[in-house]
Amino acid sequence: MNAKKKMMAALIAVTTFAAATGQTRAAAQTVESTDGRRWADMYELPAFAQAKGQETVVRRLGYTVSFNPKLRIPNWVAWILTKDRLDNRVTERPGTEAFVPDPKIKGCPDRQYNYQKYRYERGHICPAADNRWSEEAMRDCFYMSNICPMSVKLNHDAWNDVEEKSRRWAQETYAGTTIYIVGGIVPGAAGKCPKGVPTHVGVNDDIAVPFKVFKALLRNDPETGWTAIGYVFDQTGRMEMMTIDEIEALTGFDLFHNLPDRTEEKVEAADGSLHWSGCMNF
Repeated sequence: MNAKKKMMAALIAVTTFAAATGQTRAAAQTVESTDGRRWADMYELPAFAQAKGQETVVRRLGYTVSFNPKLRIPNWVAWILTKDRLDNRVTERPGTEAFVPDPKIKGCPDRQYNYQKYRYERGHICPAADNRWSEEAMRDCFYMSNICPMSVKLNHDAWNDVEEKSRRWAQETYAGTTIYIVGGIVPGAAGKCPKGVPTHVGVNDDIAVPFKVFKALLRNDPETGWTAIGYVFDQTGRMEMMTIDEIEALTGFDLFHNLPDRTEEKVEAADGSLHWSGCMNF
């Protein structure tokens, strides 16, 4: 989209939350790939925020996270999925003791979300099952900066269905092709759940619950070229497919902005469902 591309033209000018001091500061921030890619080839990354205090960006081995220090949940988490990563199952999923605060993010919550009271679960944005290729990647994905309060219905049904479908695409249907994924919250729906749905969790009710979350997927297929699809979910478990443009309008995030301008405009406006086998079959 032209307007947002102009705003993000230089690379990155983001606001980070200074972990050492607790202060906000404007800073130029770069994110280096851990798999040999150039920053410009990290197509999974949304553009970073421009306003102060909106995010802390941390690059991990298996993903990049934008954490919202005010809401105390991730804005978004971005990663790639490939057949090789899914074939290399070098670790098992750890237990609940693995949920720990992110040591690089000041104010990251601990695991005491008080779920017994609110009936929410610790929902991974970047799934544990996508990180079985590395002990470090598996450990990192349990940092609470990658975790969002999710209802049992959402976490076990629609959200999990798309996770499993994504792995099948990477491992079987489109094996050999990298799938670029970003998932996160709809900021306008965070802490503003409808009546009957708790708006905050935590010991002090200081962790916002997003009523809606999203997931967007992109790939460059040898036959179809660049194509993308998106999903939006709510805490009742309802799921809706959307174009990337529609998700951007809903969230305010600039997704897949490292794509060339013309490609980005075409891919994000298109209904890519015809190019993603079974994307509506759940």
